Amino acid sequence: MTAAFDHTYEYAYSSGIRAIDNKQHLALATSSPNHLQPYFFDGQVRSPKLFGDMLITLSDVVRTHFYLPRPALLDPVLTSNEQLLRLEGFSGCCGVYARVDLPSDFFEGECHGKGTTNVDFNAPMRNALMRLRDSEKVEFAVGKQEVALTTSHESTIEKKVKLPLRWIKGFSEVQAYQPRLTLVMEVSAADGLQFIRSLPKTSAPKQPSYAVSRGRGIRLTQRPQKGAVKISGTHRVRVIEALMHKATSLRVWSDQEGETSAWEVCFPIGSFFLMISPEVYRSFSGEGQVLSGLGQSINEAALSKVRAQLTWQSEVNPIAIAELTQLPIAEVDQALLVLGSRGLAGFDVATGHYFHRELPFELEKVDELQPRLKGARNLIEQGKVTAIRANGQNQENASKTIKEYEISGSDVNHRVRLSEEGDHCTCVWFSKYQGKRGPCKHILAAQIDAENTAKG
Repeated sequence: MTAAFDHTYEYAYSSGIRAIDNKQHLALATSSPNHLQPYFFDGQVRSPKLFGDMLITLSDVVRTHFYLPRPALLDPVLTSNEQLLRLEGFSGCCGVYARVDLPSDFFEGECHGKGTTNVDFNAPMRNALMRLRDSEKVEFAVGKQEVALTTSHESTIEKKVKLPLRWIKGFSEVQAYQPRLTLVMEVSAADGLQFIRSLPKTSAPKQPSYAVSRGRGIRLTQRPQKGAVKISGTHRVRVIEALMHKATSLRVWSDQEGETSAWEVCFPIGSFFLMISPEVYRSFSGEGQVLSGLGQSINEAALSKVRAQLTWQSEVNPIAIAELTQLPIAEVDQALLVLGSRGLAGFDVATGHYFHRELPFELEKVDELQPRLKGARNLIEQGKVTAIRANGQNQENASKTIKEYEISGSDVNHRVRLSEEGDHCTCVWFSKYQGKRGPCKHILAAQIDAENTAKG
């Protein structure tokens, strides 16, 4: 059974569109745990059709389970500041992450607040977005109660959901993956559309496919080769097809080691970012890319100083924070990693910077977000971690050190080797994934013990 907790969204009204004085009035209802309705923005949309297409595509991702058919109706998360409106969400299987970035130039209006909230995306809202046309004047409001679409301002609309822990964990994992992505290809919108249309519409083929550069375009092949971008589940990438008609270019990002990829649809103003997990059956929530960083001892004072510098920026500059707080840049980076795991920071590969947001979930209810990390700490507390050779030297290269540990298990003892060339363990988990889904609990325990020993 998927771990989840009960969560209730409360909206002052239903999101939707209605015509007033020959104008379309679009209102996104927002939710907050304090029963306040954040008022973030009102103004006019410059490109209504594109705006509608981007939000519909985001909604399609959030409502879809790309691996096993299941209902998935989780509302997107919206972050607002003076520079842009950013909407994020995960697919029902948590194997696809999507983000819409709408800079202030996308609208004629002003941002009135900073913060993060959920926005109500209901079926009537989706239908109305599909009907938007550029010939119309579309007024847009986020959380503005005066553009209420219900007959009563007093009532609230509640959505009671089973909020899966994998959805929350996914936010921490994608911000750990993105700094490792590199730009592999960039093609025109026309060439990008041609490639997207060539992808199979179903989950077939079962084996991975690969996108490779071909002249000015991209082609699909079934053979891995240098510079190729692995795609498991081509139907997951096809969701951006509707956006390519008004795009300027398609940028393809890849993490060669983790075998994940991201597809950024660029427009004259704004962008749509789609990131897919290494395999269709693998959700981002189970990857464990943040575990090694979280396993390190945390300087709570440094963490507090870094968090105090977060003011809903669309670009968080670690160097500037290091100068303001007088902290080493390494401590700032680790603090941002930890804050990201707690839903307080994300990463935008297009800018190369973190951004500040606070997920609108009651995270204090969640104490089992990282079971592997919890298991590693239990191994240490129970005295099951023994250093066999700490600070030993690699015989092949005397300048490199290796550390070996024995970890007591329920039925068998595991051997762990920590090395600059890569950590290894004899457990089944490591044998299956070879570190591609983050460290096993035994390696984590050894890493923690090694750090504690180094600090004395």
